[in-house]
Amino acid sequence: MLGSFSYFLVLLYVFRTTRSLSVNLKQEQKVAVVTGGNKGIGKEIVRLFGKDPSITTILACRSLEKGQQAIEEIVKADKTIENIHCIEFDLTEPSSSAAGIFDYIESNHDGKLDILVNNGAICFNDPTLYGKVEHTPFERQADITVKTNFWGTWKLTQALTPLLNKCEEGGSSPRLINIASSAGRLAILRSEDLVKRVTSDILTMEELEEIMLDFVRAVSSGSHADAGWPNTCYGMSKLGIIAMTKVLARERPNWMCNTVDPGYCATDQNNNQGFRPAARGAVTPHLLATLPESQRYTGLHWFDEQTIEW
Repeated sequence: MLGSFSYFLVLLYVFRTTRSLSVNLKQEQKVAVVTGGNKGIGKEIVRLFGKDPSITTILACRSLEKGQQAIEEIVKADKTIENIHCIEFDLTEPSSSAAGIFDYIESNHDGKLDILVNNGAICFNDPTLYGKVEHTPFERQADITVKTNFWGTWKLTQALTPLLNKCEEGGSSPRLINIASSAGRLAILRSEDLVKRVTSDILTMEELEEIMLDFVRAVSSGSHADAGWPNTCYGMSKLGIIAMTKVLARERPNWMCNTVDPGYCATDQNNNQGFRPAARGAVTPHLLATLPESQRYTGLHWFDEQTIEW
């Protein structure tokens, strides 16, 4: 099994070797996009990319001001870091705001994107929202959460696919890394039929979109529990992202498409109550993004440099 400790050692060795090679050998410049890169795990992924002179990083977040502040903090902590740029991007309006990322890469990097890390997400359990936003009943949370986390991620990936394809045309494997969560584990589904639907080896994106719509409709009508759907909109959105990544891994065999559970990291989303530092959660996404072409992993779900069961 790929999740064995021996694979962890192999990956760790490759990680260290790759870092040393980046110092001694001139590498082709790569371009990476990280959504939700202004804080938490996303910010730590940006920091790790920034340490690599062969990567130009685009930090995408809703607020340019907060994005620039994050970049200033990263550079202040390590003045050797450069080549980080901020672009405004809103997951709730992915089709229109993705155009800014597309145009920037088209104009400044010959229209080639090597790495896409979909990290941005919302969660109504976010304690930092308490008292700051109007309470949203559960039956209304599904539409907003799935629209943002699942469809926002999917639409951005679609919008940037031509740029990722250009990386493939150049002889390299584009890296798609979607940040998932243990909240999206298959066990949250209480219907064997639903499990079979989302894990089918012939599942298409069209079918997956319909599954996600079924969940939203069921929650909105109050019938989700009887149909075997979970009581977590955030978890269902992350489950959809894991399923999406597995579909894309099949449909785009020359890409490397993987999901990562970063663990319960201390971030704004849990009022910094997580027992793991955000920097630890960033290690595996960074590693998957920077592995050499000879190390091909795709369609897998990861935690702490090891594959895990979904």
